[in-house]
Amino acid sequence: MDSVRDQLVNYIGDDLAVDLDGLSDDDLLFSAGLVDSFALISLMTFIETEFGFRISPGDVNLANFDSVGRMVDYVNAQRSITSGSR
Repeated sequence: MDSVRDQLVNYIGDDLAVDLDGLSDDDLLFSAGLVDSFALISLMTFIETEFGFRISPGDVNLANFDSVGRMVDYVNAQRSITSGSR
């Protein structure tokens, strides 16, 4: 099974057609204009489906979604919360 990071990078690169070559996990995607708000909707749907939790509207912000690293941290935190509530 691929890591959260690998799954996100593959989706962003393949499905959203973003060239991630040379970018680090901390490079900004939305702030730099590499990903737009339309792609965000698709990305959120992917995350919810792939990782099994709902994204709260209050969580949709640059602190959680502006880089691969931030998304990985967010997904891992939400999965931890979700698995802890069962």
